[in-house]
Amino acid sequence: MIDIDSVSLPVLIGGLVGFVTIMGAAIIYVAKKERQGEEEEIDIVMEEVTETVVNEESNKKRKHQRKNDQWKTKEPTFSHPWNVSVLKGHTKDVTDIAFASDGKKFVSISGDRSVILWDVRDFENKEHKSIRQTLEYDTPTRVAFAPDCKSVVFGVKRENKLCVYKLAKKTEGSGSHHFVHIDSLEFERVHQVDIQNIGIAGNAKYLMSAALDSKVCIYDLRGQLLKSIDPKVSSLYDCRLSPDGRFIIVSGFTPDVFVFEPTFNKDGTFQNAKKVFCLSGQQSGVLAAAFNAYSTRAVTVSRDGKWRIFDVDIRYEAGQDSIMLREGAWEPLRGATSESVRLEMSPSGDSFAVSYKTDLKVFCSEDETKDYPELKYICSTTISSIAYSSDGKYIATCGDKYVRVIRNVPEWHSRVVKLNRELPEITQEGARRRIKEQIEEAQQLLKQFEH
Repeated sequence: MIDIDSVSLPVLIGGLVGFVTIMGAAIIYVAKKERQGEEEEIDIVMEEVTETVVNEESNKKRKHQRKNDQWKTKEPTFSHPWNVSVLKGHTKDVTDIAFASDGKKFVSISGDRSVILWDVRDFENKEHKSIRQTLEYDTPTRVAFAPDCKSVVFGVKRENKLCVYKLAKKTEGSGSHHFVHIDSLEFERVHQVDIQNIGIAGNAKYLMSAALDSKVCIYDLRGQLLKSIDPKVSSLYDCRLSPDGRFIIVSGFTPDVFVFEPTFNKDGTFQNAKKVFCLSGQQSGVLAAAFNAYSTRAVTVSRDGKWRIFDVDIRYEAGQDSIMLREGAWEPLRGATSESVRLEMSPSGDSFAVSYKTDLKVFCSEDETKDYPELKYICSTTISSIAYSSDGKYIATCGDKYVRVIRNVPEWHSRVVKLNRELPEITQEGARRRIKEQIEEAQQLLKQFEH
């Protein structure tokens, strides 16, 4: 027990000041932490994301569930030198996948109604952070990231229409996030059969949906139908938005691929969507077609067993036609159906990936003579979607319960070919030196994975 009477006044004052200082520092620290939680921006969700459990369960039940999940989710047997990672978490077949343009986010959806948001930056790690949730009332079948990278567009099965969800905090200050339906955006149901393709323009001016009823629909950002297009391809096989939002490319039973351009007034009012040019040269129906990120290159695969690369950086307003640059063959495409084939082009246009049923083959756009062996049985069921990361480094595929991510090795070969082609035309020594360094860097990367 301290004898207060025996303690000098300066000591008492010093002790009181010290106590007040400690308490003040503690209060400031707590307030600062609370303020940090409140001011957390939605874009940094991927920095601290941990898997979110949708339903609250007892500890015993969660432990039992984890054991069941381990039994169900056996390690996939596919192995390849290009492998990066296998993403696991869905309990039914994954129907679609998409990378965000910010290079950080990746989303996958499944027939179990689950949506999983992944962090692209830890794909090379052993553990893969994710947020998992189950959509209420409907099953997502198609997904596309909005340009802001904080919203996604789903095509849903039961309602057979588009809906938009935004990434938001689940509980204030908790640090966990989930997708929330934007109720003010209501799309009407316009297709008579299941939606096969969806997209949102990179210029954020419109959305698109397409189905096997040969109807291509364009919507504004409020969900209102702007135009319904009959592309006149007899039977529609594939329909895509160019990533920059300039064009809609449509392929089908006819050997020509048609390109439509949605146009808007200066004030942003929709004008029309007219056919502006076509990609010709195929000898039979075109199973799929895709653009690169800048709408300067396009690729097609057709039932004659051929793939073709086109230069579409043209003056179509002046009547200039697209130019076929290169073509090659992949025998499985001959006589194939559109249901068994998927196609995607890298953002640069230097490579493209084609799947037939369970197999994937990646091609060099700049060298039709370079033949990389197909990746056999990369999926245990027919591949449902292919996606490139925004930097072209990764290729992701899905179809069964897993998402498989591989390195885009053929892109490096195309880069070497293209740079060697450009080098003789460069006269400035500094520019020549930089190109030589880029060639050497790409060659070093190729040595690691080419055998």
